[in-house]
Amino acid sequence: MIVAKAVIPNQYWILQQDNRKIGNIEAAADGFTVVINGSQQKFKTLRTIRNKVSIDFQNLPRSQTPNKSNTVLGYPTDAVPYNGVFDVPHQVPLWTRELRSKSWYAAGWYLIRQGRTWQPEFCPKMIMLNRNEFCGPFYTQEEAMAHEPSYQQIY
Repeated sequence: MIVAKAVIPNQYWILQQDNRKIGNIEAAADGFTVVINGSQQKFKTLRTIRNKVSIDFQNLPRSQTPNKSNTVLGYPTDAVPYNGVFDVPHQVPLWTRELRSKSWYAAGWYLIRQGRTWQPEFCPKMIMLNRNEFCGPFYTQEEAMAHEPSYQQIY
C-alpha cells in the first residue's frame, strides 16, 4: 500500500511504500499531479486518486502542526506577535503588536540596567533596549535572574 504524508496540507504530499519515497502529489490549478517512480498522472480530485491509485492519506501528527502560542523564534511574548524578525546587530528577536505598527518589542525576558540596578523586564520596547544596557534574551524570568547573580545592585 502507498502512503501519502502531507508536507504542506492540501497542497503537497510525499508518497512512501515500505518507508521508502517513491513519489509525490502536488496540487495544481486544474487538479492534482501524481508522480510515482518517474511516471506522471493528472487527477481532478483527491477522491479519484484514492480510488484509482489506492493511496492512503495520513494526517499530520500533532507535533508537526504549527505552534500557535505567543512566541517569536522560540521566545515568549505577552500578545499575539506580528512581523517577527531577528535583529542581528542587537541579537534580539523583535515583533510588533499589530500588522502595521511601528513600535517594536523584544520577545523574551531581559535584564535591563536602569541607573545602578538591574531589573527583569518581559517584552520591553526596543527603544528601551537601545537606551539602556541589557542582558538577554532569556526564555524565563528565573533564567534571567540566574544569569546575573547580583542583579539587585551594582556597587
